[in-house]
Amino acid sequence: MAKIDPGIAEAIMGEWRRIRELLEPELDRAARTASEIGLVEVAEYIVRGGKRFRGFLVILAAEALGGRAEDAIDAAVAIELVHSASLAIDDIIDKDRVRRGAPVAWLVHGVEKTVLASLLMIPVAQRMIERYGFKALTRVVSAWERTVRGEILDYIAAPTLPSSRYLELVDLKTGSLFALAASLGAIAAGKPGYAEVMEEYGAHLGRIYQVADDASDYYKYITGKRPRLDPSEVLFEKWATEQLGAEPGEPAVKAALEYVVREASKASKTLEWLPRSDKRRMLEAIPVFMAEKLVEEAGLTLPSPGEP
Repeated sequence: MAKIDPGIAEAIMGEWRRIRELLEPELDRAARTASEIGLVEVAEYIVRGGKRFRGFLVILAAEALGGRAEDAIDAAVAIELVHSASLAIDDIIDKDRVRRGAPVAWLVHGVEKTVLASLLMIPVAQRMIERYGFKALTRVVSAWERTVRGEILDYIAAPTLPSSRYLELVDLKTGSLFALAASLGAIAAGKPGYAEVMEEYGAHLGRIYQVADDASDYYKYITGKRPRLDPSEVLFEKWATEQLGAEPGEPAVKAALEYVVREASKASKTLEWLPRSDKRRMLEAIPVFMAEKLVEEAGLTLPSPGEP
């Protein structure tokens, strides 16, 4: 079973708590500025709760490169605004009813207000990125475009896509914002030359996150804990059986988690150029840490590298 050092895991949790405490009041403030009269409560509801993992990644990456949290906070808040807006719209499209342990925004505040508040969050987030320069802003615009393209592909075509395109969907729908978060960390730290390699690290994280999440949901389905598979999870099963060569059911879950472990190793290796520090050790451990947290919610564990 893949495991990280307990001391590193504890350090990551401590940093996560610290950064979330920094983010929450700033995110609430940003949500209020992203609202017109009659939409303040909607925007605040949309950003409420959540792991804040993408914002956490922005600040941790910046600090690992010698930057300060206060210099990266706007980038972290902006990416959380974009992420929250995308989830609120996604919930409407998928007709989901629960998000982050509570009724979704469209059920509480209506479809119209939820869409309007979500749409306004995007340019507000872009304005927050302006302080980091034109290249940072173009990365945000590009990432949002890729995310929307992923949502369109998921909604319209996921069940009919060939299994070879599953990872393309993952990279668009999920990897885009993870890659953006890591690259913004480099830019916020004043090290734009490292943005591309940090983007690569973030892209690996996006794959790890989505594959582990899909494997967990698929496992819940085959064990009777979920009533149905979403279209992207149907595509996940096709990918695991056709591309990874596994049988449907638990063998497909096992093969997917083995893929996650391999991807985690690739993510960590992208950081070999970073000067050694506690923050680098955390970034190297985060791929496995994040995957562990996702799969343990479904009662699963990660296999050890090379485990038969």
